Amino acid sequence: MDPLVLATVRAYEDGDEVFVERAFREILRRPPDEAARARALAKLAEGTLSRATFVQELVASAEAVRVRELDDAVALGLGARARGEPLAWLQAPSGTDERVVEIPWVLSRLRPSGRVLEVGYAFAEPAYLGGLLRAGVELVGVDLAERDVEGMERVVADVRSLPLADGSIDQVLLVSTLEHVGADNTGYGLEAESDPGSRADALRELGRVLGSGGSLLVTVPLGEPGDHGWFRLDDVQGWNGLFASAGLFVEEQEAYELVEDGWRAAPAFRPEGVGYGDRGPAASAVLCSALSVGRLRRLVTPDGIARTLRRHARPLRHRG
Repeated sequence: MDPLVLATVRAYEDGDEVFVERAFREILRRPPDEAARARALAKLAEGTLSRATFVQELVASAEAVRVRELDDAVALGLGARARGEPLAWLQAPSGTDERVVEIPWVLSRLRPSGRVLEVGYAFAEPAYLGGLLRAGVELVGVDLAERDVEGMERVVADVRSLPLADGSIDQVLLVSTLEHVGADNTGYGLEAESDPGSRADALRELGRVLGSGGSLLVTVPLGEPGDHGWFRLDDVQGWNGLFASAGLFVEEQEAYELVEDGWRAAPAFRPEGVGYGDRGPAASAVLCSALSVGRLRRLVTPDGIARTLRRHARPLRHRG
C-alpha cells in the first residue's frame, strides 16, 4: 500500500478511547481528566471533531507550552552534561518561571554517576525528575511528603535530621527548596513553622551526609530580603552568609534576573524593590550555586589551599 495511505489508515486502527488516552499522555504527559475525556469522545463519535484537530487543540494549549518549556530545559541540561559543559549565561523567554533556568543549570552539573540526593522531590517538576531518572545516577529522594516515583529510593524524613550515614551521598540537589525549610508549608500539606535557623541546620545536615569531594547544587529565589511566611527571600549577600555559616564554600555561582526580554544572567543584580511574583509567574530572580563542604579545611590542607588559590584566580561569575 502507498505509505501515505497506510499511515492514515494506521492512525485510525485504535479506537477513540485508546487514541484520546494516548494523546493526553504523549502531549500533556498526563492521563485525561474525566470531563475532557467525555467531551473528546462525544465529539469524535458525532464527527464534529477530527483526530487531527483534537491533537492540534492539545498542542496549542497553555499546558502543552509548559510541557515544552520544561522539556527544552531538561534536554539542554542533559545535553550539556553529556558534553561535560556546565552551562552558564543562560537565557529564557519572558513569561516563564525560574525552573527554565534552574533545571538546565543543575542538570548540566549532575555527576556522571554516584549516589545523588534530591531534596524536596515530592513537589518537583515531573520533567525534572524524569531527567534525573534517565541520567544513570543512583537517585535518592527525601521529603516529608510522599510521592510514588519508580526508580528512586524514597526517604520520608526532615532534611534537618536525615536517616543517612555520614559521607554516604556524592551530590545533593536543592532546587527551590532551601527557602521553604522551617517555614509555613501548609500549602504543601505539611506543618507550619517559623524557624529561620532551620535553613542553616539543613545545610549542615546535608554537609554531614555528603562524601569527600561531593557537591551541593542549590538554587534559591533572589530579591529584597524578607520573610514571606511560606518561604524566605534574600539577596546574594544573605544567601552566601547562610552558606558560610553552615561551613560551605561557594565554588561557582550565577545570578539570573527576569527582565523585559526574559531571563538573563545578572552579575550586577540589585535586590532593592525586587519581590516575588513582581515580574512573572514566580520568582523575579534566582541564585544558582555549587557548594562544597569545609571552608576552614581549605586553609589547612595542601589540596584545599591549591583549590582556594585556583578559585580566587578565576573569580565567580557572580560574587556577593
